Amino acid sequence: MKKILIMLGLIMLTGTAVQAANCENFGCAANPYSNSLSFSNLTGTNFLAEKIGNLVIKKAIKKDSKGKYKVNLQSYNLTALKKGIFKSLEIDGTDTVTDEIYVSKVKLKTLCDYNYVDINNKDNTATFMEPFAMSFALQITENDLIKTMESKSYTELLRRVNSIGNTSKLFNIVSTKAKIEDNKLYYIMSVGIPFVKAKQDITIETDFKVRNGEIALNNTKLVTNVFKFDISKLEKIINYLNPLEFSMGILENQEVQTQVKEITINDNKIDISGIFTVEKGFVTEK
Repeated sequence: MKKILIMLGLIMLTGTAVQAANCENFGCAANPYSNSLSFSNLTGTNFLAEKIGNLVIKKAIKKDSKGKYKVNLQSYNLTALKKGIFKSLEIDGTDTVTDEIYVSKVKLKTLCDYNYVDINNKDNTATFMEPFAMSFALQITENDLIKTMESKSYTELLRRVNSIGNTSKLFNIVSTKAKIEDNKLYYIMSVGIPFVKAKQDITIETDFKVRNGEIALNNTKLVTNVFKFDISKLEKIINYLNPLEFSMGILENQEVQTQVKEITINDNKIDISGIFTVEKGFVTEK
């Protein structure tokens, strides 16, 4: 399934082979339309084209993601829009589900005021004629995490961890769940211990930080007193099973450079923001 940011970044297209620009070195192209006013703006045909574009984009989003979406496409004129040139694009989503990942709020916005994706219907390709970038902001609740961690994809992740074996070899992870309280995330693992029939819960308290553009655990503490072992070994397992990093799968793709800028927990809701970029000159199939 196409990742949501690839789909939105390509506007009305579907993509398979674009390449990434470096987020840190990204710069917008000069805007040749900065002082222009076209005939289509005066007659209202541009407004109609934007409305049609909004509907097309929303329809494309709904093919790969459930939820409520608002789309706001702004163009310079009808001729430019037909070429794939547009001023800006904003997408707001609520109660979204993409690839079994639940996110309460999604906000995406282009960073440049001149965006150009050339569409070649004959060759069935689209080319990024200028560097392309969007900011993203996600809000994830406790309920979102619980539903995501109940998904088949996350269950498969647990299976892989158990099949490989954790670093301590002390237990087998039966199930996991999350709780957000006092702006702290509590990660709870139900584990089976060798030679003991009863299951035990291990609770880890943690917050997060951004490290090299990715989400990492921070100030991790073992709340459960049942076990005594090195928290650093357990932290390796939790980092691998990090439900937030797993949720960022809707943003990650090898063809796009994604960088998390900030993560906070306020009012027991997790807010994540950052940008993603696509390099000028690379081609994608429609």
